[in-house]
Amino acid sequence: MATIIVSIICIAMIVVGGMTLSQGILTSADTAALSVEEISAREGEIMRTDLNADRAAYLSWADLLRVTVQNAGQTKLASFDKWDFIVHYYDSGGVYHTEWLPYTSGVLGDNEWQKARIGLNGPIDFFEPDILNPEEELVILASLSPLPGNATTGKITIATPNGVYDSISFSNLDYTLLTPHSENTTIATTDYYELVEATPADGTAMIMTTDAFAEDERARKILHKESDASRPARQIFPLTGISQIPAAAWTVYYRCRTWGNPDFPTRNGDVNFDIDILIRKADGTVRTIIDTDAANAYLDRGDAERWMTKQANYNFPGYTVIDDSDYLEIVYYGETDRAGPKNGPGYMQIMIDDSTLPLADQTRIEG
Repeated sequence: MATIIVSIICIAMIVVGGMTLSQGILTSADTAALSVEEISAREGEIMRTDLNADRAAYLSWADLLRVTVQNAGQTKLASFDKWDFIVHYYDSGGVYHTEWLPYTSGVLGDNEWQKARIGLNGPIDFFEPDILNPEEELVILASLSPLPGNATTGKITIATPNGVYDSISFSNLDYTLLTPHSENTTIATTDYYELVEATPADGTAMIMTTDAFAEDERARKILHKESDASRPARQIFPLTGISQIPAAAWTVYYRCRTWGNPDFPTRNGDVNFDIDILIRKADGTVRTIIDTDAANAYLDRGDAERWMTKQANYNFPGYTVIDDSDYLEIVYYGETDRAGPKNGPGYMQIMIDDSTLPLADQTRIEG
Protein backbone atom coordinates (compact mmCIF):
# COMPACT_ATOMS: atom_id res chain seq x y z
CA MET A 1 0.00 0.00 0.00
CA ALA A 2 2.78 2.38 0.93
CA THR A 3 4.49 1.59 -2.35
CA ILE A 4 1.35 2.47 -4.29
CA ILE A 5 1.02 5.83 -2.50
CA VAL A 6 4.66 6.71 -3.22
CA SER A 7 4.20 5.77 -6.87
CA ILE A 8 1.12 7.96 -7.16
CA ILE A 9 2.99 10.90 -5.64
CA CYS A 10 5.93 10.41 -8.04
CA ILE A 11 3.62 10.24 -11.03
CA ALA A 12 1.88 13.44 -9.92
CA MET A 13 5.20 15.21 -9.50
CA ILE A 14 6.29 14.08 -12.96
CA VAL A 15 3.06 15.37 -14.50
CA VAL A 16 3.25 18.72 -12.69
CA GLY A 17 6.93 19.11 -13.57
CA GLY A 18 6.24 18.31 -17.19
CA MET A 19 3.45 20.85 -17.34
CA THR A 20 5.65 23.49 -15.69
CA LEU A 21 8.49 22.73 -18.09
CA SER A 22 6.13 22.95 -21.07
CA GLN A 23 4.74 26.24 -19.85
CA GLY A 24 8.28 27.60 -19.45
CA ILE A 25 9.20 26.48 -22.94
CA LEU A 26 6.06 28.11 -24.38
CA THR A 27 6.69 31.33 -22.44
CA SER A 28 10.28 31.45 -23.67
CA ALA A 29 9.11 30.85 -27.23
CA ASP A 30 6.52 33.63 -26.93
CA THR A 31 9.13 36.02 -25.50
CA ALA A 32 11.55 35.17 -28.28
CA ALA A 33 8.83 35.68 -30.87
CA LEU A 34 7.94 39.05 -29.39
CA SER A 35 11.62 40.05 -29.40
CA VAL A 36 11.94 39.09 -33.06
CA GLU A 37 8.81 41.08 -33.86
CA GLU A 38 10.13 44.11 -31.99
CA ILE A 39 13.48 43.88 -33.76
CA SER A 40 11.76 43.52 -37.13
CA ALA A 41 9.51 46.48 -36.38
CA ARG A 42 12.51 48.59 -35.32
CA GLU A 43 14.49 47.58 -38.41
CA GLY A 44 11.50 48.41 -40.59
CA GLU A 45 11.16 51.83 -38.94
CA ILE A 46 14.86 52.52 -39.47
CA MET A 47 14.59 51.47 -43.13
CA ARG A 48 11.66 53.88 -43.61
CA THR A 49 13.48 56.75 -41.90
CA ASP A 50 15.81 59.03 -43.83
CA LEU A 51 17.19 62.46 -42.98
CA ASN A 52 18.94 64.91 -45.31
CA ALA A 53 20.92 67.88 -43.98
CA ASP A 54 20.38 70.36 -46.83
CA ARG A 55 21.80 73.68 -45.59
CA ALA A 56 23.99 74.87 -42.74
CA ALA A 57 25.29 78.38 -42.19
CA TYR A 58 26.78 80.41 -39.40
CA LEU A 59 24.58 83.51 -39.59
CA SER A 60 26.76 86.60 -39.83
CA TRP A 61 23.77 88.75 -38.74
CA ALA A 62 22.86 86.72 -35.65
CA ASP A 63 25.84 84.70 -34.28
CA LEU A 64 23.75 81.54 -34.58
CA LEU A 65 23.99 78.33 -36.54
CA ARG A 66 21.01 77.74 -38.81
CA VAL A 67 20.56 74.24 -40.19
CA THR A 68 17.87 72.95 -42.54
CA VAL A 69 17.14 69.22 -42.57
CA GLN A 70 14.53 67.39 -44.63
CA ASN A 71 12.54 64.31 -43.73
CA ALA A 72 13.50 62.25 -46.77
CA GLY A 73 11.93 59.06 -45.46
CA GLN A 74 8.43 57.62 -45.08
CA THR A 75 7.92 57.97 -41.32
CA LYS A 76 6.85 61.00 -39.31
CA LEU A 77 9.53 62.40 -37.01
CA ALA A 78 9.01 64.18 -33.69
CA SER A 79 10.30 64.10 -30.08
CA PHE A 80 13.08 66.55 -30.89
CA ASP A 81 14.26 66.52 -27.28
CA LYS A 82 15.43 62.94 -27.94
CA TRP A 83 17.44 63.87 -31.04
CA ASP A 84 21.21 64.24 -30.97
CA PHE A 85 22.84 67.45 -32.21
CA ILE A 86 26.64 67.27 -32.26
CA VAL A 87 28.91 70.02 -33.54
CA HIS A 88 32.67 70.10 -34.17
CA TYR A 89 34.39 73.46 -34.64
CA TYR A 90 37.36 75.70 -33.80
CA ASP A 91 36.99 78.82 -31.66
CA SER A 92 38.87 82.11 -32.18
CA GLY A 93 41.80 80.80 -30.16
CA GLY A 94 42.21 77.73 -32.33
CA VAL A 95 40.79 75.37 -29.68
CA TYR A 96 38.88 72.45 -31.15
CA HIS A 97 35.44 71.74 -29.67
CA THR A 98 33.19 68.70 -29.90
CA GLU A 99 29.87 69.49 -28.27
CA TRP A 100 26.63 67.59 -27.79
CA LEU A 101 23.89 70.21 -27.53
CA PRO A 102 20.67 69.60 -25.60
CA TYR A 103 17.30 70.61 -27.04
CA THR A 104 15.27 73.49 -25.61
CA SER A 105 11.75 74.62 -26.41
CA GLY A 106 12.20 77.89 -24.51
CA VAL A 107 14.61 80.79 -24.87
CA LEU A 108 17.70 79.60 -26.71
CA GLY A 109 20.71 79.58 -24.40
CA ASP A 110 24.41 78.93 -24.92
CA ASN A 111 25.20 75.50 -26.33
CA GLU A 112 21.55 74.62 -26.96
CA TRP A 113 19.48 74.00 -30.07
CA GLN A 114 15.81 74.35 -30.89
CA LYS A 115 13.22 73.90 -33.61
CA ALA A 116 12.71 77.26 -35.30
CA ARG A 117 10.03 76.13 -37.72
CA ILE A 118 8.75 73.24 -39.80
CA GLY A 119 7.61 73.86 -43.37
CA LEU A 120 7.19 72.29 -46.77
CA ASN A 121 9.87 73.91 -48.95
CA GLY A 122 9.11 77.34 -47.56
CA PRO A 123 7.10 79.06 -44.85
CA ILE A 124 5.65 77.62 -41.64
CA ASP A 125 3.41 74.59 -42.05
CA PHE A 126 0.20 74.54 -40.01
CA PHE A 127 -0.55 70.84 -40.59
CA GLU A 128 0.72 68.89 -37.57
CA PRO A 129 3.05 71.78 -36.65
CA ASP A 130 5.20 69.82 -34.16
CA ILE A 131 5.69 66.81 -36.43
CA LEU A 132 8.20 66.60 -39.25
CA ASN A 133 6.20 64.84 -41.95
CA PRO A 134 7.81 63.26 -45.03
CA GLU A 135 9.27 65.85 -47.44
CA GLU A 136 8.93 68.65 -44.86
CA GLU A 137 11.91 70.71 -43.71
CA LEU A 138 12.97 71.38 -40.14
CA VAL A 139 14.87 74.63 -39.58
CA ILE A 140 17.14 74.45 -36.53
CA LEU A 141 18.82 77.27 -34.62
CA ALA A 142 21.80 76.55 -32.38
CA SER A 143 23.86 78.81 -30.14
CA LEU A 144 27.54 78.03 -29.54
CA SER A 145 29.78 79.25 -26.75
CA PRO A 146 32.53 80.07 -27.40
CA LEU A 147 31.67 81.25 -30.89
CA PRO A 148 33.33 79.72 -33.96
CA GLY A 149 36.50 81.51 -34.99
CA ASN A 150 36.65 83.71 -38.06
CA ALA A 151 37.59 82.00 -41.34
CA THR A 152 37.00 78.53 -39.87
CA THR A 153 34.86 75.56 -40.83
CA GLY A 154 32.95 73.08 -38.70
CA LYS A 155 30.74 70.01 -38.94
CA ILE A 156 27.28 69.21 -37.63
CA THR A 157 25.76 65.76 -37.10
CA ILE A 158 22.04 65.37 -36.45
CA ALA A 159 20.57 61.99 -35.38
CA THR A 160 17.00 60.82 -34.80
CA PRO A 161 16.10 58.64 -31.78
CA ASN A 162 16.26 55.46 -33.88
CA GLY A 163 19.85 56.20 -34.90
CA VAL A 164 19.34 57.56 -38.43
CA TYR A 165 21.63 60.55 -38.99
CA ASP A 166 23.20 62.93 -41.48
CA SER A 167 26.13 65.37 -41.34
CA ILE A 168 26.90 68.68 -42.98
CA SER A 169 29.70 71.25 -42.89
CA PHE A 170 29.43 74.97 -42.19
CA SER A 171 31.73 77.98 -42.51
CA ASN A 172 32.26 81.18 -40.55
CA LEU A 173 33.71 83.45 -43.24
CA ASP A 174 34.07 86.62 -41.11
CA TYR A 175 31.97 88.52 -43.68
CA THR A 176 28.52 88.26 -45.24
CA LEU A 177 28.29 86.21 -48.44
CA LEU A 178 24.91 85.81 -50.13
CA THR A 179 24.93 83.72 -53.31
CA PRO A 180 21.99 83.13 -55.68
CA HIS A 181 21.28 79.42 -56.09
CA SER A 182 18.92 77.63 -58.45
CA GLU A 183 16.96 75.72 -55.78
CA ASN A 184 13.35 76.68 -55.19
CA THR A 185 11.41 77.98 -52.21
CA THR A 186 7.65 78.28 -52.49
CA ILE A 187 5.78 81.13 -50.81
CA ALA A 188 2.00 81.28 -51.16
CA THR A 189 2.11 79.02 -54.26
CA THR A 190 4.77 81.20 -55.97
CA ASP A 191 8.23 79.77 -56.61
CA TYR A 192 11.34 81.82 -55.80
CA TYR A 193 15.03 81.02 -56.06
CA GLU A 194 17.15 80.67 -52.94
CA LEU A 195 19.70 83.19 -51.74
CA VAL A 196 22.15 81.23 -49.61
CA GLU A 197 24.61 82.45 -46.97
CA ALA A 198 28.26 81.37 -46.77
CA THR A 199 27.89 78.86 -49.61
CA PRO A 200 29.31 79.54 -53.09
CA ALA A 201 27.56 78.27 -56.20
CA ASP A 202 27.12 74.51 -56.04
CA GLY A 203 24.99 73.69 -59.08
CA THR A 204 24.82 73.74 -62.84
CA ALA A 205 24.88 77.22 -64.37
CA MET A 206 21.51 78.86 -64.88
CA ILE A 207 21.15 81.84 -67.23
CA MET A 208 18.74 84.63 -66.37
CA THR A 209 17.79 86.91 -69.25
CA THR A 210 15.68 89.95 -69.98
CA ASP A 211 13.04 90.09 -72.66
CA ALA A 212 14.45 91.58 -75.86
CA PHE A 213 15.34 95.26 -75.98
CA ALA A 214 14.17 96.75 -79.27
CA GLU A 215 16.28 99.14 -81.30
CA ASP A 216 16.92 102.33 -79.32
CA GLU A 217 14.60 101.17 -76.50
CA ARG A 218 15.09 102.78 -73.11
CA ALA A 219 13.71 100.50 -70.40
CA ARG A 220 14.32 98.60 -67.17
CA LYS A 221 13.40 94.92 -67.40
CA ILE A 222 13.36 92.17 -64.81
CA LEU A 223 15.49 89.14 -65.62
CA HIS A 224 13.94 85.68 -65.77
CA LYS A 225 15.02 82.11 -66.37
CA GLU A 226 16.14 81.83 -69.99
CA SER A 227 14.01 78.74 -70.63
CA ASP A 228 10.98 79.89 -68.60
CA ALA A 229 9.80 83.49 -68.76
CA SER A 230 7.38 82.84 -65.89
CA ARG A 231 10.29 82.43 -63.42
CA PRO A 232 11.68 85.90 -62.63
CA ALA A 233 15.11 86.35 -61.06
CA ARG A 234 13.78 86.77 -57.53
CA GLN A 235 16.12 85.40 -54.87
CA ILE A 236 14.99 85.10 -51.25
CA PHE A 237 16.88 84.67 -48.00
CA PRO A 238 14.95 83.53 -44.88
CA LEU A 239 15.28 85.81 -41.85
CA THR A 240 14.68 82.98 -39.37
CA GLY A 241 16.74 83.67 -36.26
CA ILE A 242 17.71 87.19 -37.37
CA SER A 243 16.47 90.31 -35.56
CA GLN A 244 18.58 92.94 -37.31
CA ILE A 245 20.25 93.32 -40.70
CA PRO A 246 23.01 95.79 -39.92
CA ALA A 247 23.86 98.83 -42.00
CA ALA A 248 26.87 97.91 -44.09
CA ALA A 249 28.77 98.53 -47.31
CA TRP A 250 27.72 95.82 -49.76
CA THR A 251 29.49 94.91 -52.98
CA VAL A 252 27.14 93.39 -55.55
CA TYR A 253 28.76 91.21 -58.22
CA TYR A 254 27.06 90.29 -61.50
CA ARG A 255 28.31 87.50 -63.75
CA CYS A 256 26.84 89.07 -66.86
CA ARG A 257 26.82 89.79 -70.58
CA THR A 258 24.75 91.34 -73.37
CA TRP A 259 23.72 89.08 -76.22
CA GLY A 260 22.03 89.14 -79.60
CA ASN A 261 23.61 92.25 -81.05
CA PRO A 262 27.36 92.76 -81.24
CA ASP A 263 26.83 96.53 -80.97
CA PHE A 264 24.97 96.34 -77.62
CA PRO A 265 25.82 98.50 -75.73
CA THR A 266 26.52 101.06 -78.41
CA ARG A 267 28.11 103.53 -76.00
CA ASN A 268 29.85 103.35 -72.63
CA GLY A 269 27.41 103.72 -69.76
CA ASP A 270 24.27 102.97 -71.79
CA VAL A 271 23.63 99.59 -70.17
CA ASN A 272 23.67 98.48 -66.53
CA PHE A 273 22.56 95.70 -64.20
CA ASP A 274 20.92 96.57 -60.86
CA ILE A 275 18.73 95.18 -58.08
CA ASP A 276 15.65 95.87 -56.01
CA ILE A 277 15.80 95.04 -52.29
CA LEU A 278 12.65 94.28 -50.33
CA ILE A 279 11.19 92.31 -47.44
CA ARG A 280 8.53 89.72 -48.28
CA LYS A 281 6.16 88.18 -45.76
CA ALA A 282 5.55 84.45 -45.41
CA ASP A 283 2.07 84.95 -46.89
CA GLY A 284 3.62 86.25 -50.12
CA THR A 285 2.83 89.94 -49.67
CA VAL A 286 5.48 92.65 -49.56
CA ARG A 287 6.18 94.06 -46.11
CA THR A 288 8.46 96.88 -47.21
CA ILE A 289 10.64 98.00 -50.11
CA ILE A 290 14.11 98.90 -48.91
CA ASP A 291 15.48 100.21 -52.23
CA THR A 292 14.94 100.06 -55.99
CA ASP A 293 17.34 100.44 -58.91
CA ALA A 294 20.27 99.93 -56.55
CA ALA A 295 23.87 98.78 -57.09
CA ASN A 296 24.17 99.84 -60.74
CA ALA A 297 26.98 98.06 -62.59
CA TYR A 298 27.65 99.56 -66.04
CA LEU A 299 29.00 97.90 -69.17
CA ASP A 300 31.26 99.49 -71.75
CA ARG A 301 30.93 99.16 -75.49
CA GLY A 302 33.83 96.74 -75.63
CA ASP A 303 32.07 94.42 -73.18
CA ALA A 304 29.43 93.34 -75.70
CA GLU A 305 28.62 89.63 -76.04
CA ARG A 306 31.16 88.21 -73.63
CA TRP A 307 30.77 86.91 -70.10
CA MET A 308 32.43 88.98 -67.39
CA THR A 309 31.97 89.86 -63.73
CA LYS A 310 30.95 93.44 -62.99
CA GLN A 311 30.57 94.94 -59.54
CA ALA A 312 28.81 97.86 -57.88
CA ASN A 313 28.94 99.29 -54.37
CA TYR A 314 25.81 99.77 -52.27
CA ASN A 315 25.38 101.18 -48.77
CA PHE A 316 22.70 99.03 -47.17
CA PRO A 317 20.80 101.25 -44.70
CA GLY A 318 20.08 98.59 -42.09
CA TYR A 319 16.76 96.96 -41.27
CA THR A 320 15.08 95.84 -38.04
CA VAL A 321 13.30 92.54 -38.61
CA ILE A 322 9.61 92.71 -37.70
CA ASP A 323 8.86 89.00 -38.09
CA ASP A 324 11.59 86.42 -38.55
CA SER A 325 9.32 84.36 -40.78
CA ASP A 326 9.88 87.10 -43.39
CA TYR A 327 12.38 86.95 -46.25
CA LEU A 328 14.98 89.32 -47.65
CA GLU A 329 14.39 89.45 -51.40
CA ILE A 330 16.84 90.51 -54.11
CA VAL A 331 15.43 91.07 -57.63
CA TYR A 332 17.75 91.38 -60.64
CA TYR A 333 17.17 93.82 -63.52
CA GLY A 334 18.80 94.93 -66.75
CA GLU A 335 18.46 98.55 -67.86
CA THR A 336 19.22 100.78 -70.82
CA ASP A 337 19.63 104.35 -69.61
CA ARG A 338 19.95 106.27 -72.87
CA ALA A 339 19.57 103.94 -75.83
CA GLY A 340 19.09 100.29 -76.61
CA PRO A 341 20.75 98.28 -79.38
CA LYS A 342 21.12 99.96 -82.76
CA ASN A 343 20.61 97.08 -85.15
CA GLY A 344 17.97 94.66 -83.98
CA PRO A 345 17.04 93.18 -80.59
CA GLY A 346 19.47 92.70 -77.74
CA TYR A 347 19.31 90.86 -74.41
CA MET A 348 20.91 91.33 -70.99
CA GLN A 349 21.84 88.22 -69.00
CA ILE A 350 23.33 87.12 -65.71
CA MET A 351 24.53 83.66 -64.73
CA ILE A 352 23.83 82.11 -61.30
CA ASP A 353 24.84 78.94 -59.47
CA ASP A 354 27.74 78.01 -61.76
CA SER A 355 29.94 75.77 -59.60
CA THR A 356 32.65 75.69 -62.29
CA LEU A 357 33.48 79.35 -61.69
CA PRO A 358 35.80 80.53 -58.92
CA LEU A 359 34.00 82.49 -56.22
CA ALA A 360 35.54 85.76 -57.46
CA ASP A 361 33.62 85.38 -60.75
CA GLN A 362 30.23 84.34 -59.35
CA THR A 363 27.08 86.41 -59.01
CA ARG A 364 26.89 87.27 -55.31
CA ILE A 365 26.64 89.92 -52.58
CA GLU A 366 29.44 90.53 -50.10
CA GLY A 367 29.29 92.81 -47.09
